Amino acid sequence: MKSNIIILGLDYKYNLEIGKLLADKTNLYFLDVMEYVNYTLFSRKDMKEKCGVEYLEKQENSAIKGCLEFENTVMTFPYLYFVRNKNNIDLKSNAKIVYLYFSKKNLTKKTDDGEFWETLSVDIIAFDDRDKEMSSVSDLKIIVKNKKKQTVIKEIVEKLRS
Repeated sequence: MKSNIIILGLDYKYNLEIGKLLADKTNLYFLDVMEYVNYTLFSRKDMKEKCGVEYLEKQENSAIKGCLEFENTVMTFPYLYFVRNKNNIDLKSNAKIVYLYFSKKNLTKKTDDGEFWETLSVDIIAFDDRDKEMSSVSDLKIIVKNKKKQTVIKEIVEKLRS
């Protein structure tokens, strides 16, 4: 049985908010995979400078595979971590994948938020390809539009139960 829920989407900040609310609503644990990888690797910047990008990515992938050990957890995954080296195949084996879809237009409006600006701007450029890939691997696609967060949570819970 699949005991985890993975939240995907191109607005990572929004995904974190929904992931935390969903974990509270369903009495599951919550894992921010980006924070988990950062914690596991300590100094990614030093690792990249001293060992190179390939080594850093290999270590990140190793940390991501560690997520397979979690149970009863809502996880938020950055797009890049989820699709890199087909991590999604392993992760999909023990999790329901929920894709939180924002239109390209709505994502473009969100680039004013500085925290994830660089990643989001790349995601907007490659929007069609990324949307297609996430749609194909997800068990559930939620079109967010202008819905309240509680409405999104309710829709996820209802669709996962059915």
